[in-house]
Amino acid sequence: MRRPGPVGTPVVLADGRRLSGAMLRRLFVGQCLVLGLHLAWMPAWFVGLAVAVAGYRYRQLRRDLPRASLGLRLAAVGGLVLALWAEYGGLGEMAALIGLLLGVYLLKLLETHDRRDARVVVVIGLVALCVAFLHDQGVPVALAALVVLAWQVQSLAWLSGARDRRQAWGETAWMLVLSAPLMAALFLVFPRLPPLWNMPEMTRASTGLSDTIAPGDIAELSRSDARAFRVTFRGEVPPPGERYWRVYTLSHFDGVRWQRVTPPQLSATLGLPVSRFVREGRFSAWGEVTSRPRYRYELLLEPDSRPWRPSLGTPRRAASPQRFLADGTLEGREALRSRGLLRLSSSGAPPTYQDPAGPGWHSLLPAGSNPRSRALARRLWGQSDGDPDRYLQAVLARFGEAPYRYTLSPPRLDGQDRVDDFLFGTRAGYCTHYASATAVMARMAGIPARIVAGFLGGERHPDGHLTIRDYDAHAWVEVWRRGAWRRLDPTAAIAPERIERGAAAVAEGREAFLADAPFSPLRLRGIDWANRLRLSWERLEYEWQRGVIGYQGEARDRLVARLLGALEESVSALIALGPWRMMGLAALGLLGVWGGWVGLAGVCRWRPWAPNQPRRLRALQAWLARRGHPGLPGESPAHHLRRLAPRAGPAGPALLAAAAELEGLLYAPLPAGERRRRRRILARRLREIRRRWPRRGWRREARRGIVTE
Repeated sequence: MRRPGPVGTPVVLADGRRLSGAMLRRLFVGQCLVLGLHLAWMPAWFVGLAVAVAGYRYRQLRRDLPRASLGLRLAAVGGLVLALWAEYGGLGEMAALIGLLLGVYLLKLLETHDRRDARVVVVIGLVALCVAFLHDQGVPVALAALVVLAWQVQSLAWLSGARDRRQAWGETAWMLVLSAPLMAALFLVFPRLPPLWNMPEMTRASTGLSDTIAPGDIAELSRSDARAFRVTFRGEVPPPGERYWRVYTLSHFDGVRWQRVTPPQLSATLGLPVSRFVREGRFSAWGEVTSRPRYRYELLLEPDSRPWRPSLGTPRRAASPQRFLADGTLEGREALRSRGLLRLSSSGAPPTYQDPAGPGWHSLLPAGSNPRSRALARRLWGQSDGDPDRYLQAVLARFGEAPYRYTLSPPRLDGQDRVDDFLFGTRAGYCTHYASATAVMARMAGIPARIVAGFLGGERHPDGHLTIRDYDAHAWVEVWRRGAWRRLDPTAAIAPERIERGAAAVAEGREAFLADAPFSPLRLRGIDWANRLRLSWERLEYEWQRGVIGYQGEARDRLVARLLGALEESVSALIALGPWRMMGLAALGLLGVWGGWVGLAGVCRWRPWAPNQPRRLRALQAWLARRGHPGLPGESPAHHLRRLAPRAGPAGPALLAAAAELEGLLYAPLPAGERRRRRRILARRLREIRRRWPRRGWRREARRGIVTE
């Protein structure tokens, strides 16, 4: 006989089809949990949609409203599509598609009336749970997803006939534990599926940099603490003043902005083949190919809509095929749609080879632009006696004098001659102001020059890895001197503290630093315990991204190769033992497997936390039957125990107590707390029966006077 659940326990209604209000509440809670995983990246009005649907179903359950008609449901879907279209300007982006999935998931509750509909809701919730990893794959999302998964699985357990919360959650825990080994095996050896995780995504650039900059642009990045990439060095680590991470090179100046020119554009402009400007492979095809790189490191890159790959100086070698550009920058074959690992080697210095575009390309300036700067360049050139090195030193020395100042909040420049406006007007700026002015002044003297945009510095963590953020963005100049490109950073002349200690050390305009991140934990770096806590969390998150999320490709191949190598060595060792020893080891192995299986089965059958009393009683009755005392046909378990009690000697009281507890659990309307207490008592009585049972059988015990027939 199937026992009813406790009074007040939410269950599926008796007909097995219609859902109770408690089950609908459980589905709604599951929807809220799934929505919580997405809410940081989705519109807040989804909360209102969820509440509206739940309110309608609640009123309907109380018979105040009719069932949602087909017209109402179609109108709701149509309104959802229009709202998403207005939010994203279409349905082609990933965020809009995820929003459509979530909206349909929430609206499904309007037509959920039986078990089949409820199972569909749970399955859609599981799909939406997986989709949440398209937003982020960090530790908080993974832990939250585990909680949501447990809730959805226990909802399925209720829909499959669970009688109470303990049984539902027990089955959930058991299924999750059983699936964990399979999940781990698939994770370790099964290849990733790129189409799922590389969906067309946003046009966001995680570096915060663009391929065109004007004075003041990079200053905006000092307001953000967004992470650009992280790096772990294998060997020598450069000092802070030498951590120049180049992202791309800007060689065209139109009088206002510096722009990057792509290899196809250079090919069309200069009449040279594209292969002169870009080569694909694992090694750079320019400069001293056989030269040994100075730095070796592993980059953990944030998602980026563009294919740029930062490198410490000139890239030389990569672990996977990349696009090496002649201007000293590096590109991937495609944009990163999720975090990715890249092992790279580089020189740490500017390129030592000439750009195929030639010196003339890097000396071009718009005719007639910035006349006051041209006059200054002629005067400084004359004072330097036509020596390029002395001329460049004079330009930098001018920046080191008052009233020039380095600030995180530079005044805005709107004119057409912005170099003039900066040099003779505001005289206050950020790295792009000084880099642009230096490069223009170099070109005015006929010295080939270009701007490199990237990052400088990075926060070093106690475990050795570096974190580079948006506020580390930097721009500097490269000039062609004596057969090689030479780095020229005017920021070192005006604000040396920026070079050594980062943007946070700049005093001028400090209020702009992290202005867009008011709740950033970086603001607590002055509090020792809070900073240690932040660093510990970032280290955990870094190891998670690097070891778990970044586990793919070569790491999987190396693991499989090691496993196959270990298996081959084991087989060779067994063959060397000879046939008889092999048979003996095989027999011992089978015996160990059988013993482990028996022990596991015993633990599963008699585990004290198991909520299934009928299973325990069946196991006890089978144990009694093996000792010659089976139950009679049609006899209840309680009657069986009472029938044996008068003849069981010391085990008799335990048999009677167990029968009483069993009947109370099966038929009495007990509160949840009392039911849990009775279960624990029953478990103790069942163990006591086995412990006190006569050891030598009925007949031998009867002769000793213990059992009375």
